[in-house]
Amino acid sequence: MMASTTDVLVVGAGPTGLTMANLLAYHNINVRILDKRAGPTEETRALVMHARILELLDKLGLAEQAINEGQKLRAAELLARGKRFGKLSFQGEEERTPYPFALIYTQDQTEHLLQRNLEKTTVRVEWNTELLNLEQTSNGIRATVRQTNGSEEIIEAGWIVGADGAHSPVRHALSLGFEGESYKQALFLADLELEGDLNKDQLSIGFTKLGFLAFFPMHGERRFRVVSTLPLEFTNRETLTPDEIQQVINTYRGPYITIKRAHWISVYRIHHRMSKRFRVGNVFLVGDAAHIHSPAGGQGMNTGIGDAYNLAWKLALVIKGQAQTTLLDSYEDERMPFARAILNGSDKGFELMTMSQPLVQQLKVSGLPRLFRFVSSVPALRQRAFWLLSQLWTSYRSSSAVMQSAAPEKKRVQAGDRAPYGIYEIGPDTGKSIFSTLGGLDHHLLLFAGSDPGTASSNLQEIASKVCKLVSTYAAPIHVHIVEAGNRRLHQRYEANTPALFLVRPDGHIAYRGSAEDSARLEAYLDRIFNKEVPQPGIDSRRASSSQLASTGEGE
Repeated sequence: MMASTTDVLVVGAGPTGLTMANLLAYHNINVRILDKRAGPTEETRALVMHARILELLDKLGLAEQAINEGQKLRAAELLARGKRFGKLSFQGEEERTPYPFALIYTQDQTEHLLQRNLEKTTVRVEWNTELLNLEQTSNGIRATVRQTNGSEEIIEAGWIVGADGAHSPVRHALSLGFEGESYKQALFLADLELEGDLNKDQLSIGFTKLGFLAFFPMHGERRFRVVSTLPLEFTNRETLTPDEIQQVINTYRGPYITIKRAHWISVYRIHHRMSKRFRVGNVFLVGDAAHIHSPAGGQGMNTGIGDAYNLAWKLALVIKGQAQTTLLDSYEDERMPFARAILNGSDKGFELMTMSQPLVQQLKVSGLPRLFRFVSSVPALRQRAFWLLSQLWTSYRSSSAVMQSAAPEKKRVQAGDRAPYGIYEIGPDTGKSIFSTLGGLDHHLLLFAGSDPGTASSNLQEIASKVCKLVSTYAAPIHVHIVEAGNRRLHQRYEANTPALFLVRPDGHIAYRGSAEDSARLEAYLDRIFNKEVPQPGIDSRRASSSQLASTGEGE
């Protein structure tokens, strides 16, 4: 049997796999994506898209479309014993992100959004195609796949990305363990049309001694996702009737919320597990193939999409010969600790909501409402809660792929952190976000002039010219931008009191932070990550630094 070839084979066309294929196609990588399903899911399933993921989707130009099709969630309220115990508002978060809300944007919407975008390229999802086996070879991976008509194909790929869910055949082929366990407590999920006292722009969650009930507003009039612990009398059930769900609602909120129509109802058995490895040789695991956890906080789909954004640009640069293969080691370095933190956090939250010990039950019913009201009334605590739920806290400070030349203990903003958000105050980009400068999926080098009086460099253009000349010797595209001293708020956000350099990666994280005067340190970092540009006959390999800088419209 003749084998076909590709650079990357993505197995699984859910949100994570589709994100991976979109990003690789953006980088002009030869990629194939297959899935044993007949097409995208038609069930809502995952529900929430957080601010950090919207920031990443914006790099593909998809965030605004998702927002237009979704439902903004701007607050959360807690209900107990039929009363409201405060509202946790996300007001004020527009200082830290262009998306100061959670977005109700379901899994089926996400898959269709990503598939439509992929169809703008030459890549098509190969539905009804199943992975049978794979083996690692000296040149990469040899995989056998089968279509529903029984025909088989051998695909030789440089790399395979397993985005094939919790029962991942890719993970099984690698004989990797999936450590963890199943929760004793099950949930039921229902997409319902409701009539009653519920707000369309906020989450409402209630507690009793034996569990919780949450109402998530969905796109569409009077439509909500209801999530609740499964009552003990329904333990062995696979579904519930609308009348039974109405009885559960009545025990939390009273009879003034009524079900008008049920679109979808399911009982959900919950697991928390994580693979021992996220990479073996030329095979990577992403999304549910690598980690699954409770739905507390709505982190699952977001974490999988984050995996894809972390891996795709690294894999693309390595395949194109622009970065060293050791860069790929940082995928596990960065995403395994992050996934473990998400898993531990969601575990604690779910266990608290479902524990049956009398003391914990009393805490839920009496203590949690008071704590919630207190957190809601203190801006710093309210902001902290949003920061944690939205994944804006994501950081890779201990990664082998980042470097900081300044003493890290003196700076809150460090290499590995998400690049801070802010607005230009002066210059041609006045009123625009610095994220507009960092758009697309290349690297961007920000040269901050320095905000302290007497420290701002008088030879900023000279430094910029020197830096442009340096980065032009590397194969990976790096765009240089000057942030003038008059942009005081941006200097404060980045803690750039003196002239400083910030290299921002395609996933929006700071790869390097250092003094603008220390080009040798920057060069040492670039040498560690990237390959040098190979001069082409008849072409000047020194890309003109002046035109590179001028193209940003800054610093002139």
